[in-house]
Amino acid sequence: MNDTTEPQHWTKVLKALLLLMLSFALTTAGAEEYYERYDLRPQPGVIRLAVQPMAYPLAFISSVMQRDRILGGELDKAQLKLQVFAFRKGNDIVQVASESAFDMAFVGDMPTVNLAVRMPIAIGGLGKRNFSSVISRDYARLEELRGHKLGYSPGSSSHLVLMHGLRSAKLSERDVELVALDPAQMPDALESGAVDAFSAWEPTPSIALARNPRNRAIFKGMSTDWVVLRRSLTTSSPAVAQSLIAAYVRAINWMRRSKSNLEHAASWVLQDGQAFTGAKSAITAERAMEIARKDLLDVPGAPATPPLVDGAPPLSREFAFLKDIGRIASDRDDKPLREAFAYQGLTQVQADPKRFSLFRFDYAR
Repeated sequence: MNDTTEPQHWTKVLKALLLLMLSFALTTAGAEEYYERYDLRPQPGVIRLAVQPMAYPLAFISSVMQRDRILGGELDKAQLKLQVFAFRKGNDIVQVASESAFDMAFVGDMPTVNLAVRMPIAIGGLGKRNFSSVISRDYARLEELRGHKLGYSPGSSSHLVLMHGLRSAKLSERDVELVALDPAQMPDALESGAVDAFSAWEPTPSIALARNPRNRAIFKGMSTDWVVLRRSLTTSSPAVAQSLIAAYVRAINWMRRSKSNLEHAASWVLQDGQAFTGAKSAITAERAMEIARKDLLDVPGAPATPPLVDGAPPLSREFAFLKDIGRIASDRDDKPLREAFAYQGLTQVQADPKRFSLFRFDYAR
């Protein structure tokens, strides 16, 4: 073997070994997923919140809500207590979803569609509207990824964006080698060469772009996140559902009130993320705040449940796309999704800001 081919040979061997290690780690984790340790059996007197500490800006809303003394007092009066369950990604919430598993959840567009198909839900409002990105170092266009390894998070908003991107490049998922990864693994996998690109939501793209100046976003697609409630909660305990919605609105109003408030929220987000992952965040508080401003606080009309998104009913295009590619049965209609968006809880809460304390704040610091 000559001097030119030998390094190439060992580079290929190293990439294969790294990919094998990642696959082994995921397979091992899949044997006993972390969320299987959660006790999600029906339990009276408990309101369950399903959160994603590593999904921005959703984590800003949930971290602030967890520290809301007004919400805590209202739940106390109803003889209820709040329990918070953290998830790595929205599809993990879908995996455990049942009508008793959670009362409110923060999930992306594709998991929201899948939840609506699986169980009766109510949409409490828009959690964010921003871009998921495909990040690569050595390739400038999706067309160049044919036959290459591409990291993704199955069943997520960024998975949906990836499928849209591949279709626009006249590729299918069979034309690339998809590697299932948790978002936290993606920057390392790209840096090591275990994958040639990955698709993810914030803050993962920002982490990768800051790590290596050669990394770049080669495709972006709009995605949305939603505040989802168990529909039976909205009918059996409408006042409790309204208290949760009010806390969601109040969190946004409080973060908009001052830079100091947003800084407090960012510190809680980083603290909650570290408590969940066991590792210090790779993103700075300043960058986290930028994401929260751009994707949530500066979105006109937020908090809201928009009747149309880019000229179509919310998530209707996503539902049709998932049917078109066989991810949802062809005989399913979008009635569960339309019923989810018919919930008027947010409108009712915003119509009476004094009653629901939308501009009165009390957070544990």
